[in-house]
Amino acid sequence: MSQARQPLLEALRAAHVRLGLAAVIAAGVVLTMVSFLTLRTYVEQNLTLVARSIAYSAEAATVFNDSAAATEIVTLIARQEGLLSASIVRRGGAPLASYVRDRAAPVDATFARVGTLFFPLQATAPITNQGAECGQVTVQGNGGVYLMFLLKVVAAVAVCMAVIAWWVSRLSLRIESDIVSPLNSLASLTRTARTERALGLRAPPAVVQEIHTLGEDFNALLAEIQAREAELVAKHDSLMTANESLSFLAFHDSLTGLPNRASFLQHASRALFASRGRASKVAILFVDSDNFKSVNDRLGHAAGDDVLIETARRIRALLRESDVVARLGGDEFAVLLAPIRGTDDATRIAAEIAAALRVSVTSAKFGSIESSASIGVAVFPGHGATVEALLLAADAAMYRAKTQQPGTYWMFDPVLDGQTITGLA
Repeated sequence: MSQARQPLLEALRAAHVRLGLAAVIAAGVVLTMVSFLTLRTYVEQNLTLVARSIAYSAEAATVFNDSAAATEIVTLIARQEGLLSASIVRRGGAPLASYVRDRAAPVDATFARVGTLFFPLQATAPITNQGAECGQVTVQGNGGVYLMFLLKVVAAVAVCMAVIAWWVSRLSLRIESDIVSPLNSLASLTRTARTERALGLRAPPAVVQEIHTLGEDFNALLAEIQAREAELVAKHDSLMTANESLSFLAFHDSLTGLPNRASFLQHASRALFASRGRASKVAILFVDSDNFKSVNDRLGHAAGDDVLIETARRIRALLRESDVVARLGGDEFAVLLAPIRGTDDATRIAAEIAAALRVSVTSAKFGSIESSASIGVAVFPGHGATVEALLLAADAAMYRAKTQQPGTYWMFDPVLDGQTITGLA
């Protein structure tokens, strides 16, 4: 069972989100605690200052036991500072003045009660005259005010956390753009290059140095593979060309470009096999130059080569695409006519070839060269059942033509040419 693997983007996002949330929560907790402790210290100090302010302002009223003046001072300052209550007690415990805030709305009362759980809302301050204590001031702060302030601080921290969370998400997108997307592109390119052999693809530049270096290395590897594959293809093409050249040379004559004896035997064997049991026939013509040896002796082998090349060209020009002319060796040529309807087709082509070869060969170097060829004709199946038998029959008929009337053709005659075949065999 294959193990499920987590995508890189999902893994990075999960790690980034966990790290971001931990950082945001830690920052929120720290900011909230610092704000709370700071506010708590401020509340304590503020209440102490308010108590001292009342003690300073009501000093004279306390010394002279003026309850009305003391009450006026306490009420004025208490209302300005939003206190719940404030009182002045003379030395000995006798009350001099007091203030109690009017009954607040239920919500304010609830906030005030909750505020008492978080903040020290009571402070005292002595009233002194000439260094002697003559009374004491006690104040009770409004916890709802401080709780609302704390909630505002918490809300501000929450906004900051939201901004940080948004920034973390932006960083996650940046990670996707700079890291994950280039890696996905590189993986896709690798898969395409492997499955489709698209070695011309290249990885684009990346923002991250390590990914860019990886892409450059991959591009270099692709270029090297592409170069080696091109080299292999070139070598393969060269070998194919060499093999084709060798194959051509193995079955063709290098001078005339015609098929050689081996190739002719193959074509003739296939033609005989294809015609067995059919009404069509196959003919083989044996062509031999009449004065080739004298041309070589008088003008040299180059002139003889010109005669052979021109002979091959003239014969080929008179044949169909399905017919084959081959150079058997020296000045001997063989023609395969397949299929034909009867001997008349064979004799007609033989007559045309003989007439064409009686025309002098014009050589650029040697001028006009007299030339002719004798032709023997043998037809399958009447003159032989195999290629070798037909070649012997056509050769015998050619020999008779050469000895009796050079430059013409003769059809094989078993009676006249049979002794010649026995001699050749």
